[in-house]
Amino acid sequence: MPQHLLPNKKFWKNSKGVSGIIATIFLVMIILFLYANVFIFIQRENTRFQDVVSEVNQMDIDRSSEKLIVSNLNYTVVEDKVHVEAQVTNDGAVSIQIITIWVVDKTIQKYGHNDTLNINLKTGDTLIFTESNALRVTIKGSSSSNVFTSWFVTVRGNLVPLEEEQGIIVAQLAQGIGSLALDFEKFRYFTYESPQKLSNYPTGTVSFNVPKNEYVAFGCYLTNLDPSKQTITIDSHSLFWQPGRPGVAEGAWFIVNVNEDGTINGAYSPISLKYGETKMFVFASQNDLALGSFSRAKTPNTVTTVATFLLLHGTLGSTAYAQNIPFVSLFYN
Repeated sequence: MPQHLLPNKKFWKNSKGVSGIIATIFLVMIILFLYANVFIFIQRENTRFQDVVSEVNQMDIDRSSEKLIVSNLNYTVVEDKVHVEAQVTNDGAVSIQIITIWVVDKTIQKYGHNDTLNINLKTGDTLIFTESNALRVTIKGSSSSNVFTSWFVTVRGNLVPLEEEQGIIVAQLAQGIGSLALDFEKFRYFTYESPQKLSNYPTGTVSFNVPKNEYVAFGCYLTNLDPSKQTITIDSHSLFWQPGRPGVAEGAWFIVNVNEDGTINGAYSPISLKYGETKMFVFASQNDLALGSFSRAKTPNTVTTVATFLLLHGTLGSTAYAQNIPFVSLFYN
């Protein structure tokens, strides 16, 4: 074999040189292995971080998309339990899960909560909480006449006040014009089946055109929007009134109590409206029932248009209260 192809004996004899090269190779391989693992770990953690960020962002979007509309809000107290009645609608773009309700009795400065709720509302869903299924929170010493505020807590951590936006606006206006609001669209009149029984109660005829020269009663819906959230009680001196000039017609229909079958009571018991509560009031008697007996009132015997008014009298909380509501115009024909 040629001499230059023979192994370099000096090289192989130099074990330090060989071990140094091998050690260098292993070191490079270890560095590459560690780098690869660190790189993979960093990429994996970065992906997980991005997923968490996206999830948090989505939660923020979902949280900001929660929207509840509350109407017909009412509070009553039975044996230290505050009953919250309301109509709740999910008007947002996401489903909502309600897990807690908090109630504050502002009058006695006490609060309570119920964290056993599991109410799920899909978009567009509506739940109505009445006396039978009201949301109940224990607050010792509370009374139905006290002033309350409340809010929901959702599973996403939102606090949703149970306040009626429209009601708040009207209540602020009520400070200038009165605490009772009238629903014009639900005004109606009733005819008689007998001298003391309405024939079409409680449906009546929803109209501003009323037959002339006929015995009728009038019904209207009133809502208590008092800014101080006190109960309003309407007494027998309240009436539906139409002046004698310039519309020529003249008449008065005093407030009455009506049984479910349409029978009008000969005596009158005051009717109370809690804050946020709506009730229909019926006006039918020629006389104030605290001063005289019931007698039907008849519409004018002429074709005419007249202005009418609600003259309401009673108490706001424990103080005297009266309000005149410019009502509607009626056409008798």
